[in-house]
Amino acid sequence: MKNVINYYYNMYPNQINQTKDYYYFELDGAVFLLFKCPYSAEEIGKIYELDLNLLANHLYVHQIIPNREGQIITKINNETYILLRKNYEPSTITIKDIINFSKLKSPLFSDNKDWSNMWAQKNDYLEYQTSMLGLKYPLIRESFSYYIGLAETAIEIVNSLEKTSVSLVYSHRRLNQNINFNFYNPLNIITDLSVRDAAEYFKTSFFNGKSIDEELSIYFRSVKLSTYEYFMFLARMIYPTYYFDLYEQIITGNAAESELVKITEKATDYENQIKKIYKYYKSFMRFQPIDWLEN
Repeated sequence: MKNVINYYYNMYPNQINQTKDYYYFELDGAVFLLFKCPYSAEEIGKIYELDLNLLANHLYVHQIIPNREGQIITKINNETYILLRKNYEPSTITIKDIINFSKLKSPLFSDNKDWSNMWAQKNDYLEYQTSMLGLKYPLIRESFSYYIGLAETAIEIVNSLEKTSVSLVYSHRRLNQNINFNFYNPLNIITDLSVRDAAEYFKTSFFNGKSIDEELSIYFRSVKLSTYEYFMFLARMIYPTYYFDLYEQIITGNAAESELVKITEKATDYENQIKKIYKYYKSFMRFQPIDWLEN
């Protein structure tokens, strides 16, 4: 790999290290990381434009480094790679970081996503996939219906909302793995509603064993949300990304099925957490009751 870095990037590090996810090396006091690139050339073009825009606005996202031919993607042994220069990695991420990041409105994309349709399609795919698993994954078979039910509740909430025009902001694909590095990783940055990051942050915190009550209070005191955004936040809190992500890791051999227990044993506690949010909403808004949360 050292020869590849020398040839494609005109860089000459003394040592290149490897993890299961990327190669990395230090040069002239900076840290560089070479990732396999899962995105198309068109997607990477948009990500590169986003990266340049954020850097121009003094947000210290990691910098995408083109190769010596000016290309963002480098093909190595029939695999595509992308090189990043690490700019900043905080020691911790709090809800205040999430709030501040969500203030960055995106000038690059404007189309809101049809989340109810996207989630419904994913449900159909997962239900079909699970039906084909047979008896191989007993913990998945025992728990799957409950989490599909949560997803269907989230879809019903989204479908009940009157569509409104809401500004999109910079967000993250996921906030559940190596969050300190990936918070400023341009490969992890997208555009969406501001509530996306907050909901994903709270879900990750909860299932990592952290009490989220205080930070929820900080969040609701610090942001101004429309009715649409309040209920998109609730729908996202209910939608079980944490379960579906682990499900995919299990069936692809990247996680042990026993890891599900860490999620399923907290199901009742998490339901109660959602009901606290719902009760808070009822204290200042009038809306059609959600039966599951009324009990």
